[in-house]
Amino acid sequence: MLSTGSLFHLPLPAIAAVAAQAGFAGLDLVMGSPKIAPGAAVEAAHALCPVRVVHAPFRNWSAWGGHLDAWRAAVALAGVLLGEASGNAVHVTLHPPAGTLRDAIQTRWFARAVDLPRLLGALPGVSLSLENLPWAAGAGGLFGRDALSGLMDECRAKDLGLTLDVCHLGVSGRDVLESLARIPCNASDCLIRHVHFSDAAGFTEHLPPGAGTLPLGPFLSALAATGYRGTVSLELDPAHLPEDEAGQVRALRAMREGMRAALGGDPPPDWAGRAQERGLAPAVAALG
Repeated sequence: MLSTGSLFHLPLPAIAAVAAQAGFAGLDLVMGSPKIAPGAAVEAAHALCPVRVVHAPFRNWSAWGGHLDAWRAAVALAGVLLGEASGNAVHVTLHPPAGTLRDAIQTRWFARAVDLPRLLGALPGVSLSLENLPWAAGAGGLFGRDALSGLMDECRAKDLGLTLDVCHLGVSGRDVLESLARIPCNASDCLIRHVHFSDAAGFTEHLPPGAGTLPLGPFLSALAATGYRGTVSLELDPAHLPEDEAGQVRALRAMREGMRAALGGDPPPDWAGRAQERGLAPAVAALG
Protein backbone atom coordinates (compact mmCIF):
# COMPACT_ATOMS: atom_id res chain seq x y z
CA MET A 1 0.00 0.00 0.00
CA LEU A 2 1.02 3.63 -0.43
CA SER A 3 0.67 6.27 2.26
CA THR A 4 -0.85 9.44 0.83
CA GLY A 5 1.69 11.32 2.94
CA SER A 6 4.29 10.26 0.38
CA LEU A 7 2.74 12.72 -2.09
CA PHE A 8 0.76 14.92 0.28
CA HIS A 9 1.29 18.04 -1.87
CA LEU A 10 -0.92 16.56 -4.61
CA PRO A 11 -4.73 16.29 -4.70
CA LEU A 12 -6.00 12.96 -3.37
CA PRO A 13 -7.26 11.68 -6.76
CA ALA A 14 -3.84 12.41 -8.28
CA ILE A 15 -2.12 10.46 -5.49
CA ALA A 16 -4.50 7.55 -6.04
CA ALA A 17 -3.80 7.58 -9.78
CA VAL A 18 -0.04 7.39 -9.20
CA ALA A 19 -0.50 4.61 -6.65
CA ALA A 20 -2.68 2.59 -9.02
CA GLN A 21 -0.23 3.00 -11.91
CA ALA A 22 2.62 1.89 -9.65
CA GLY A 23 0.69 -1.27 -8.79
CA PHE A 24 -0.21 -0.62 -5.15
CA ALA A 25 -3.18 -2.56 -3.79
CA GLY A 26 -4.54 0.35 -1.78
CA LEU A 27 -4.01 3.63 0.01
CA ASP A 28 -3.14 4.55 3.58
CA LEU A 29 -5.07 7.82 3.84
CA VAL A 30 -3.42 10.41 6.09
CA MET A 31 -5.94 12.81 7.65
CA GLY A 32 -3.77 15.92 7.65
CA SER A 33 -6.72 18.31 7.53
CA PRO A 34 -10.46 18.33 8.36
CA LYS A 35 -10.97 18.71 4.59
CA ILE A 36 -10.06 15.02 4.28
CA ALA A 37 -13.54 13.77 5.05
CA PRO A 38 -16.36 11.96 3.26
CA GLY A 39 -16.88 13.78 -0.03
CA ALA A 40 -15.99 13.96 -3.70
CA ALA A 41 -12.18 13.94 -3.36
CA VAL A 42 -12.06 10.93 -1.04
CA GLU A 43 -14.63 9.07 -3.15
CA ALA A 44 -12.68 9.74 -6.36
CA ALA A 45 -9.42 8.56 -4.78
CA HIS A 46 -11.12 5.49 -3.30
CA ALA A 47 -12.50 4.55 -6.73
CA LEU A 48 -9.04 4.74 -8.32
CA CYS A 49 -7.14 2.94 -5.54
CA PRO A 50 -9.13 1.71 -2.53
CA VAL A 51 -8.44 3.21 0.88
CA ARG A 52 -7.60 0.30 3.17
CA VAL A 53 -6.13 2.27 6.08
CA VAL A 54 -7.00 5.65 7.61
CA HIS A 55 -4.22 7.40 9.51
CA ALA A 56 -5.99 9.45 12.17
CA PRO A 57 -4.93 13.09 12.71
CA PHE A 58 -1.66 13.34 14.60
CA ARG A 59 -1.36 17.11 15.10
CA ASN A 60 -3.56 20.22 15.24
CA TRP A 61 -6.34 18.21 16.90
CA SER A 62 -8.15 21.43 17.77
CA ALA A 63 -9.14 21.70 14.10
CA TRP A 64 -11.44 18.71 14.73
CA GLY A 65 -12.51 19.91 18.17
CA GLY A 66 -9.87 18.02 20.16
CA HIS A 67 -7.86 14.80 20.20
CA LEU A 68 -10.85 12.55 20.91
CA ASP A 69 -13.03 14.17 18.24
CA ALA A 70 -10.19 13.81 15.73
CA TRP A 71 -10.02 10.09 16.46
CA ARG A 72 -13.79 9.80 16.13
CA ALA A 73 -13.66 11.56 12.77
CA ALA A 74 -11.10 9.05 11.52
CA VAL A 75 -13.16 6.09 12.72
CA ALA A 76 -16.30 7.57 11.15
CA LEU A 77 -14.49 8.04 7.82
CA ALA A 78 -13.34 4.43 7.97
CA GLY A 79 -16.96 3.38 8.49
CA VAL A 80 -18.04 5.27 5.36
CA LEU A 81 -15.21 3.72 3.35
CA LEU A 82 -16.08 0.28 4.70
CA GLY A 83 -19.50 0.56 3.09
CA GLU A 84 -17.81 1.20 -0.26
CA ALA A 85 -14.99 -1.32 0.12
CA SER A 86 -16.66 -4.40 -1.40
CA GLY A 87 -16.13 -6.46 1.73
CA ASN A 88 -12.57 -5.31 2.45
CA ALA A 89 -11.91 -4.28 6.04
CA VAL A 90 -10.66 -0.77 6.80
CA HIS A 91 -8.06 -0.14 9.47
CA VAL A 92 -7.43 3.02 11.53
CA THR A 93 -4.00 3.94 12.91
CA LEU A 94 -3.98 6.15 16.01
CA HIS A 95 -1.13 8.19 17.48
CA PRO A 96 -1.23 7.93 21.28
CA PRO A 97 -0.91 11.18 23.26
CA ALA A 98 2.67 12.31 23.71
CA GLY A 99 2.42 12.18 27.51
CA THR A 100 3.58 15.79 27.90
CA LEU A 101 2.03 18.51 30.06
CA ARG A 102 0.51 20.06 26.95
CA ASP A 103 -1.36 16.79 26.34
CA ALA A 104 -2.29 16.23 30.00
CA ILE A 105 -6.05 16.01 29.45
CA GLN A 106 -5.75 13.62 26.50
CA THR A 107 -3.15 11.56 28.35
CA ARG A 108 -5.37 11.24 31.44
CA TRP A 109 -8.35 10.16 29.33
CA PHE A 110 -6.23 7.72 27.34
CA ALA A 111 -4.76 6.14 30.47
CA ARG A 112 -8.23 5.39 31.85
CA ALA A 113 -9.92 4.33 28.61
CA VAL A 114 -10.71 0.71 27.80
CA ASP A 115 -12.36 -0.87 24.75
CA LEU A 116 -11.45 2.02 22.45
CA PRO A 117 -13.23 0.56 19.40
CA ARG A 118 -16.54 0.80 21.29
CA LEU A 119 -15.79 4.25 22.73
CA LEU A 120 -14.93 5.59 19.27
CA GLY A 121 -17.92 3.98 17.58
CA ALA A 122 -16.05 1.58 15.31
CA LEU A 123 -18.30 -0.53 13.08
CA PRO A 124 -17.68 -4.26 12.60
CA GLY A 125 -14.97 -4.50 9.96
CA VAL A 126 -13.16 -1.37 11.20
CA SER A 127 -10.12 -2.26 13.32
CA LEU A 128 -7.92 0.13 15.31
CA SER A 129 -4.29 0.18 16.35
CA LEU A 130 -1.76 2.33 18.19
CA GLU A 131 1.43 3.39 16.43
CA ASN A 132 4.86 3.36 18.04
CA LEU A 133 6.32 6.87 18.02
CA PRO A 134 9.99 7.87 18.38
CA TRP A 135 11.07 7.22 21.97
CA ALA A 136 13.87 8.85 23.93
CA ALA A 137 16.53 6.35 24.99
CA GLY A 138 15.91 5.15 28.55
CA ALA A 139 13.10 7.65 29.14
CA GLY A 140 9.96 6.91 31.10
CA GLY A 141 6.96 8.62 29.56
CA LEU A 142 3.53 7.30 28.73
CA PHE A 143 4.61 3.67 28.23
CA GLY A 144 7.34 3.39 30.86
CA ARG A 145 11.05 2.75 30.50
CA ASP A 146 10.51 -0.27 28.24
CA ALA A 147 8.32 1.62 25.79
CA LEU A 148 7.66 -1.25 23.38
CA SER A 149 6.51 -3.55 26.19
CA GLY A 150 4.34 -0.78 27.64
CA LEU A 151 2.81 -0.03 24.24
CA MET A 152 1.96 -3.70 23.70
CA ASP A 153 0.32 -3.83 27.14
CA GLU A 154 -1.81 -0.78 26.31
CA CYS A 155 -2.85 -2.27 22.97
CA ARG A 156 -4.10 -5.39 24.71
CA ALA A 157 -5.81 -3.45 27.52
CA LYS A 158 -7.67 -1.20 25.09
CA ASP A 159 -8.61 -3.91 22.55
CA LEU A 160 -6.31 -2.49 19.89
CA GLY A 161 -3.69 -3.78 17.52
CA LEU A 162 -0.26 -2.30 16.89
CA THR A 163 0.87 -0.27 13.91
CA LEU A 164 4.60 -0.91 13.76
CA ASP A 165 6.50 2.03 12.26
CA VAL A 166 9.92 0.73 11.28
CA CYS A 167 11.69 4.07 10.86
CA HIS A 168 10.37 5.24 14.25
CA LEU A 169 12.13 2.24 15.78
CA GLY A 170 15.26 3.26 13.88
CA VAL A 171 15.37 6.88 15.00
CA SER A 172 14.75 5.67 18.56
CA GLY A 173 17.93 3.59 18.37
CA ARG A 174 16.00 0.30 18.51
CA ASP A 175 17.07 -2.84 16.67
CA VAL A 176 14.18 -3.40 14.25
CA LEU A 177 14.67 -7.18 13.95
CA GLU A 178 14.97 -7.64 17.70
CA SER A 179 11.88 -5.48 18.24
CA LEU A 180 9.89 -7.51 15.70
CA ALA A 181 10.89 -10.73 17.45
CA ARG A 182 9.47 -9.39 20.75
CA ILE A 183 5.98 -8.80 19.34
CA PRO A 184 3.59 -11.77 19.41
CA CYS A 185 2.75 -12.61 15.80
CA ASN A 186 1.78 -15.78 13.99
CA ALA A 187 -0.65 -16.75 11.27
CA SER A 188 -3.59 -17.10 13.68
CA ASP A 189 -2.88 -14.37 16.22
CA CYS A 190 -0.78 -11.26 15.58
CA LEU A 191 -0.70 -8.07 17.63
CA ILE A 192 0.66 -6.22 14.59
CA ARG A 193 -2.20 -5.03 12.38
CA HIS A 194 -0.35 -2.62 10.10
CA VAL A 195 3.23 -1.63 9.25
CA HIS A 196 4.63 1.76 8.22
CA PHE A 197 7.62 1.04 6.03
CA SER A 198 10.52 3.40 5.31
CA ASP A 199 14.22 3.80 6.03
CA ALA A 200 16.01 6.02 8.53
CA ALA A 201 19.53 7.30 9.15
CA GLY A 202 20.31 8.91 12.48
CA PHE A 203 17.31 11.12 13.23
CA THR A 204 16.29 11.41 9.56
CA GLU A 205 13.23 9.32 8.79
CA HIS A 206 10.87 8.38 5.97
CA LEU A 207 13.72 7.70 3.56
CA PRO A 208 13.36 5.32 0.58
CA PRO A 209 14.39 1.73 1.33
CA GLY A 210 18.15 1.39 1.01
CA ALA A 211 18.78 5.10 1.53
CA GLY A 212 19.25 4.75 5.29
CA THR A 213 20.75 2.27 7.71
CA LEU A 214 17.89 -0.08 8.59
CA PRO A 215 17.78 -3.76 7.54
CA LEU A 216 14.46 -3.32 5.78
CA GLY A 217 14.80 -6.32 3.50
CA PRO A 218 15.49 -8.77 6.33
CA PHE A 219 12.72 -7.09 8.34
CA LEU A 220 10.06 -7.76 5.69
CA SER A 221 11.29 -11.31 5.17
CA ALA A 222 11.15 -11.95 8.93
CA LEU A 223 7.69 -10.37 9.12
CA ALA A 224 6.38 -12.63 6.35
CA ALA A 225 7.94 -15.67 8.04
CA THR A 226 5.72 -15.10 11.09
CA GLY A 227 2.63 -15.67 8.95
CA TYR A 228 1.65 -11.98 9.12
CA ARG A 229 -1.41 -11.27 6.97
CA GLY A 230 -1.87 -7.56 7.64
CA THR A 231 -1.06 -4.53 5.53
CA VAL A 232 2.23 -2.73 4.86
CA SER A 233 2.36 0.91 3.73
CA LEU A 234 5.27 2.64 2.06
CA GLU A 235 5.51 5.99 3.87
CA LEU A 236 8.02 8.45 2.38
CA ASP A 237 8.93 12.11 2.55
CA PRO A 238 7.83 13.54 -0.84
CA ALA A 239 11.24 15.21 -1.20
CA HIS A 240 12.68 11.79 -2.05
CA LEU A 241 10.44 11.25 -5.07
CA PRO A 242 10.68 12.79 -8.56
CA GLU A 243 8.52 15.81 -9.30
CA ASP A 244 6.95 14.45 -12.49
CA GLU A 245 4.20 11.83 -12.46
CA ALA A 246 6.00 9.36 -14.72
CA GLY A 247 9.08 9.51 -12.51
CA GLN A 248 6.98 9.05 -9.38
CA VAL A 249 5.31 5.98 -10.87
CA ARG A 250 8.64 4.43 -11.87
CA ALA A 251 10.26 5.05 -8.49
CA LEU A 252 7.28 3.83 -6.50
CA ARG A 253 6.81 0.76 -8.69
CA ALA A 254 10.45 -0.23 -8.12
CA MET A 255 10.04 0.14 -4.35
CA ARG A 256 6.77 -1.81 -4.37
CA GLU A 257 8.43 -4.63 -6.32
CA GLY A 258 11.28 -4.63 -3.80
CA MET A 259 8.79 -4.88 -0.94
CA ARG A 260 7.03 -7.81 -2.60
CA ALA A 261 10.34 -9.56 -3.21
CA ALA A 262 11.39 -9.08 0.42
CA LEU A 263 8.06 -10.41 1.68
CA GLY A 264 8.69 -13.42 -0.54
CA GLY A 265 12.05 -14.06 1.10
CA ASP A 266 14.24 -12.53 -1.62
CA PRO A 267 14.98 -8.97 -0.43
CA PRO A 268 16.96 -6.54 -2.61
CA PRO A 269 20.65 -6.70 -1.58
CA ASP A 270 20.85 -2.95 -0.98
CA TRP A 271 18.04 -3.18 1.58
CA ALA A 272 20.22 -5.18 3.99
CA GLY A 273 21.02 -2.13 6.15
CA ARG A 274 24.30 -1.07 7.63
CA ALA A 275 25.66 -0.25 11.06
CA GLN A 276 23.55 2.52 12.49
CA GLU A 277 25.07 5.40 14.36
CA ARG A 278 23.74 5.47 17.90
CA GLY A 279 22.74 8.56 19.77
CA LEU A 280 20.03 9.95 21.98
CA ALA A 281 16.70 9.45 20.33
CA PRO A 282 14.30 12.40 20.05
CA ALA A 283 11.91 12.78 22.96
CA VAL A 284 8.86 13.84 20.97
CA ALA A 285 6.84 12.33 18.17
CA ALA A 286 7.92 13.01 14.61
CA LEU A 287 5.59 13.73 11.74
CA GLY A 288 4.30 10.30 10.83
